[in-house]
Amino acid sequence: MLKLDEKKIRKGKPIGLPYQGSKKKISKKIVEIIKQNFGTDKPIYDIFGGGGAITAECMLNGLEVHYNDLDKDITDMFQRVISQDREWIKTLIISREEFYKIKNKADKTVDDNIKLLVNSFGNNKNGYLYSKEWSDMKYNLAIEIIDKHDVFSGYKKTDTYKNAKTRLQQLERLQQLERLQPTNLSYEAFYDIEDAIFYLDPPYENTGHIGYAGSFDSQKFYDWAFEMSKKNIVLVSSYEISDDRFECVYEFKTARSTMQGGAAGNRTEKLFMVV
Repeated sequence: MLKLDEKKIRKGKPIGLPYQGSKKKISKKIVEIIKQNFGTDKPIYDIFGGGGAITAECMLNGLEVHYNDLDKDITDMFQRVISQDREWIKTLIISREEFYKIKNKADKTVDDNIKLLVNSFGNNKNGYLYSKEWSDMKYNLAIEIIDKHDVFSGYKKTDTYKNAKTRLQQLERLQQLERLQPTNLSYEAFYDIEDAIFYLDPPYENTGHIGYAGSFDSQKFYDWAFEMSKKNIVLVSSYEISDDRFECVYEFKTARSTMQGGAAGNRTEKLFMVV
């Protein structure tokens, strides 16, 4: 089992885009686990980087990190956020009408995608954050608060404010990072890398993934990860892995599945390695 001295975890809140499947809640622990067990001298490859929570935490810890995700939209959003200022962030709160207008556009800009992400229920980019009945009132209240108060710190009275504040602050924290050059490659493209640390957060078994045709081939991925572990340190993040070559080396007992139905919600996030 891997060790973790929680007293050494970086102070402050985790950061990253508000993205479905994000490891933001446990990103600080994951990076500290890497540091305490494997040191800080190897480059880290965040291959299924998503909203950039692991990449951002690595950067805040001064670690060399390579950010990759097959979905170019999400890596473009990450870069866009860290290159802008607070005033730009305030423009991301939009009305229900504008949300669906953007959603129906054939060609969306990076800013369009960020607005859909920030203003959607569960950050799914599909449905507006507020119900039709309350959307206009809550949108107007949010805009009034943003115009009259420091949404990043000083005003904290209403649920509408807290909602806007949380979503905007998540983006504002990213702006302390330096720019980086992400890649949009399949995991297989990294086959030649040696003497590195791979943090892998693949789609759960028998599920699809943006950029991959149909279902993600978990067994093909496990075969690749097994081979990569012969010349690198490979950590795979998942609830369970059916391939018995991989063993659980750390369990985040408070990080439970948010999936609905049956016992799915009782599953906890774990780290697996070939040991």
